[in-house]
Amino acid sequence: MTTLIIRRFLLMIPLLLLMSIVIFILAKLQPGDAFTGQMDPRVGAEYYEEQREKLGLNDPIHVQYLKWGNNVLHGELGESIRYKRPVMELIQERMPNTILLGVVSIAITYLIAFPLGILAGRKPYSLYDYSIQFLNYLMLAIPSFVAGVFAIYVFAFQLGWFPFSGSVEIGLEKGTMAYYISKLYHAILPGTVLGLLSTASYVQFLRNDIIENSRKDYIRTARAKGLSESKIYNKHILRNSIIPIVTFFGADVLSVFGGAVITETIFSYPGIGKLMIDAISGKDYPLMMALLLFFSFLGLLANLISDITYSIVDPRIKSN
Repeated sequence: MTTLIIRRFLLMIPLLLLMSIVIFILAKLQPGDAFTGQMDPRVGAEYYEEQREKLGLNDPIHVQYLKWGNNVLHGELGESIRYKRPVMELIQERMPNTILLGVVSIAITYLIAFPLGILAGRKPYSLYDYSIQFLNYLMLAIPSFVAGVFAIYVFAFQLGWFPFSGSVEIGLEKGTMAYYISKLYHAILPGTVLGLLSTASYVQFLRNDIIENSRKDYIRTARAKGLSESKIYNKHILRNSIIPIVTFFGADVLSVFGGAVITETIFSYPGIGKLMIDAISGKDYPLMMALLLFFSFLGLLANLISDITYSIVDPRIKSN
């Protein structure tokens, strides 16, 4: 296990270097810069040219990359052009919101997917199974932005159960119990939407694995020995069927951040996803490149977590 972790971390170094080059080139290929379309006619063009020179936007692209890469290696992600604040400070400020949203989303996904998948797998081709399959196809067909708008309209505007924007109620003092309860309350609706849309694939995988495992020879042997159906399902079928689901945990981490880009924008939820959209739309190069590099690292880390989890839940698998 230790060897696997060391190898993967060493492999991350050249991969992150390659990704940093791609990210930097893609960012610079965008037309214009952070000042394009935002020039105040009362301010002379010389001022904006001075700002571009100060930020190094007029330097050759390879010089800009080397400066940026050197800063990243020293833990300096630069200053946001739009927010006039250090990039690391912005990420640290928004990260807890996205993590809370992710925890709620993953909890909803697993709490719903496991019971439905087990029910559909144990009673295949029944009314329960067909009903669950219908819900699965519905969840797969609904785009996340449509589900978000629908949830806001019904649960925020019509029923008034949840807030439709923000991450905490205005006026609450940070660090108090009321503050943290409000944070959780604001994350429930977007987290539920994000979690529900992720359940369909998990339910389908678990259902199919349970049906497939229930037809294998070792299950027939267990029945021939006189074992009870509950023991056969819980100890043999379910134990082997949840292995692929558990190994998706690493991918869940990445999918939460990816899904949060759309969900946070719809709900005006101040997290990493919305910050990413703001950086791209405002051509805020330092912030944009830092977030893209973070997502790249998160993807590599998610794959490592998946491999480690797979090795833990199934000792028969040896990861190299």
